[in-house]
Order: sequence, then C-alpha cells, then structure tokens
Amino acid sequence: MRLFIFDMGEVVLLSIRTLTQFAAMLGVSYEEIRDDYLRYDAALMDGYMTPEEYYRHLEDKYDTKIEGEPFLDFFRPTVNGRMIGWVDSLRAAGYRCVIGSNTFRPHWEYAHAMAGDPLSHFDALYASHEMHLSKPDTAFWRCICRREGAEYSETAFIDDREENVNAAASLGITTLLYRGDDRDKRAGEFFARYL
Repeated sequence: MRLFIFDMGEVVLLSIRTLTQFAAMLGVSYEEIRDDYLRYDAALMDGYMTPEEYYRHLEDKYDTKIEGEPFLDFFRPTVNGRMIGWVDSLRAAGYRCVIGSNTFRPHWEYAHAMAGDPLSHFDALYASHEMHLSKPDTAFWRCICRREGAEYSETAFIDDREENVNAAASLGITTLLYRGDDRDKRAGEFFARYL
C-alpha cells in the first residue's frame, strides 16, 4: 500500500449533519428537506451550485427569508481523534495520507479553521467542489490517484458511505466502510495490517 484516501465527514470529522436544523428553521419535516436537498446535492458537491443559490431556492420554495449562512451556522463537527492518530501513525510509517471529500465551501472553510487544524495532518487535500467531481463517480478516485501517482492496487480508501466504498472497490482500490458500532475496532484491525 502506498496511498490512503480518507473521507472527511463522519470519518475525520464527526457529527457533520445539518439537515435536521434546516427542517426546524423552515418548519418542515426532516424528510421533506432531505428530499429537497438531495435534488441539489450533486450540484453543490461538484461546485456548480453555491450555497447562496440553494438558500435562494429555499426562500422561493418556502416563501421565507434565510438569515445568516445556515450550512455554516449549523455545522459544528468534532474531530475524530482516533482517526487522526491512525493517520499520524501511517504517515510516520511512510505512507501518504490525503483527504478525498464530498464537501463545499462553508464546510471546507470551517474544517480549515477548526482548533488543532485537523486537516494539517494530511499530505494533500482533495475537495469535490474544487475538483468538480464527487463520489461515487469513479472519476473522483481516478483524478486523485493520477495526481498522487498511485496505482489503484496500491491505494486504500476509508469512507462511511457504502455506495462510495463500492465505487472505489470497483477500480481495485482496497476499502474500509467506516460505519456501525464496531467501526473503530474494524478500523484498528484494518490499519494494523500496514503498521
């Protein structure tokens, strides 16, 4: 193994969800706002729609005024110290560790400004809204591996979403689905193979 690609949300940073707060702000059900958001998620993640454009959509749809910047105002993640510890150990052992995340400007800027600068533990950062590519499109990993000079067979990918893990695996990338109550135990066993 040569390259480890880590998702940011729910892997390196925990508790990233904001749609529950959006629903409360708008006075609608979680399911309603989730279904609406999913129609625009790809455009936001790929950087073709700005958060401000999504807020204007919500204003028109719900005949309301959006105050502040909700994607930022509601975003209060915590750092996954265990994952950062594994990243530091992998880098100390000579592996290259990078972030490969579906994200957009408010969350990306917040992550950079967090106490302890968790993103500084990585060799490189790949954000979907800057790449104009997002998971699970396999072009996402093809782009990162090309930039990193790594073959798929010498790359590992860690993510909390099954569709993303499956897409990466279809290229021959080794994967870890970081989800469930036993996720830290399985992650420890996974990384132990390389340390």
